[in-house]
Amino acid sequence: MDTKVRGFEYFEPKTVDEAAEVLASRGEDAKVLAGGQALLPMMSARLVNPRFLVGLSAVPELKRIDWDDQQGLRLGAMVTQRTIEHSALIREKCPVLADTASRIASSHVRNMGTIGGNLAHNLVGSDPPATLIALGAEIGASSTRGKRTIPASEFFTGFMETVLQPDELLTGVRIPPLAPGGAVVYLKHTVRAVDPALVGIALLAVRNAHSGSWSEVRIGVSGVSEAPLRLRSAEDVLRGRQPDDATIKEAAKLAMDEVDPMTDAHGSASYRRKMTGVILGRAVRQLLMRFQMKVP
Repeated sequence: MDTKVRGFEYFEPKTVDEAAEVLASRGEDAKVLAGGQALLPMMSARLVNPRFLVGLSAVPELKRIDWDDQQGLRLGAMVTQRTIEHSALIREKCPVLADTASRIASSHVRNMGTIGGNLAHNLVGSDPPATLIALGAEIGASSTRGKRTIPASEFFTGFMETVLQPDELLTGVRIPPLAPGGAVVYLKHTVRAVDPALVGIALLAVRNAHSGSWSEVRIGVSGVSEAPLRLRSAEDVLRGRQPDDATIKEAAKLAMDEVDPMTDAHGSASYRRKMTGVILGRAVRQLLMRFQMKVP
């Protein structure tokens, strides 16, 4: 059997505009190479065989990390997971993102893998999507047709699929500042620590200082279904209340009803569904402890 990997033409643009021009001219025959932790194994297994590779390592603007008090945290697409894990700025302004990055696979993968590559490939069980959905993040995309921003909750569409078009380049992520009284937690349930999440749930809540109720709630989940999603029905139950045992059970039930779990070698659909409710309950109780509220 012929195992020879067909050759490809490699481009190394210096700017986002140059990268967009290459993608526009080569169409679906071109693939973007960021950290290579998803694309290169797929090429080695001959799952994809692009004619053109567009490497982004020479585009400095894609490696930036910036903070603005109004706009929040901005990460270029080429920022590595290891950088996110250890960045003093991210640990100060958005510690849950650093914590999420620390749970990704092994140190080797985190050293090479980038936030942009992680999101663009949308591998099942990836950790960052759930956290970014809960944080209300926006994902930036650029092409020769212009720029656009996509809410993280609308970015992932199916198994290894996103709303990105073949000529679009994922340029980065913006995470708005956390509202006063807000807190976020990410919990991951898996077979081994280095494995993708069977259930990964991120929960953001904003506690009203006067009433103690949760005035805002966002829940992101990954690993359960083919694409990460936002659990809006469970959010609605928790929003406007001080969660008690009955509220937590109701939110967990709605979360289990809202997901469309899959079965694979790591876990069955029924197991994933059940653990969605369990992990959400744990996340709610963890935030209650953080808010120094009564934990049922």
